[in-house]
Amino acid sequence: MQISWLGLSAFEITMKNPQGEVVLVTDPYDNQTGLRFPKTLEGHIVLVSHDEPDAHAVSAVSGHPFVIDTPGEFEVRGVFVFGVGAPLKRGNGNVLYRIEAEGISLAHLGALDRELTDEELKRLSNIDILMVPVGGAGVLAPSRAAEVIAQVEPRVVIPMTHFLPNLKTTYETLAAFCKEMGAQKCQEMNKYKVSRKDLPEEEMQIITLTR
Repeated sequence: MQISWLGLSAFEITMKNPQGEVVLVTDPYDNQTGLRFPKTLEGHIVLVSHDEPDAHAVSAVSGHPFVIDTPGEFEVRGVFVFGVGAPLKRGNGNVLYRIEAEGISLAHLGALDRELTDEELKRLSNIDILMVPVGGAGVLAPSRAAEVIAQVEPRVVIPMTHFLPNLKTTYETLAAFCKEMGAQKCQEMNKYKVSRKDLPEEEMQIITLTR
């Protein structure tokens, strides 16, 4: 499995299964956010967590992908996706996604702005890799993100929705989140390649991906 961060809460996740390679894209964004979404990105599955320009630009992904933007259970090309409705404090809709592939469980928290409820946590049990917003300004701020991470107890954390130059929304920096978590835990890389056997057994790992 290979995970690339595209900015905001958008990721390109490439998985392999008996049916071949599957590309899943989360929260493709509109260029009005201030960032340019990759022009040539093709995907088989697109997940949309919330109906805003920073997540719902489905037409930016070519290849006629299967689009999931509601709670429910789905199987597409051997990848299992579970959508969990998680309304935001500010009243907007949001869907948390659990993704199962290659024996790995991933969770993407969309635009979450609060701690998880007991029911949501139940649906996100035994998560290996957690993608969590950390930039404040409408989503979890670093300190609240740390609380949510403690709730989920994943093996790997990948922060998202934080400061980038040119973004029209001013988020807190990745450094602020790493400071909250203990800066020495943050490991920067361009792409995260992982298989089930590579997942940390004891200490939680924080992977900060560059765009």
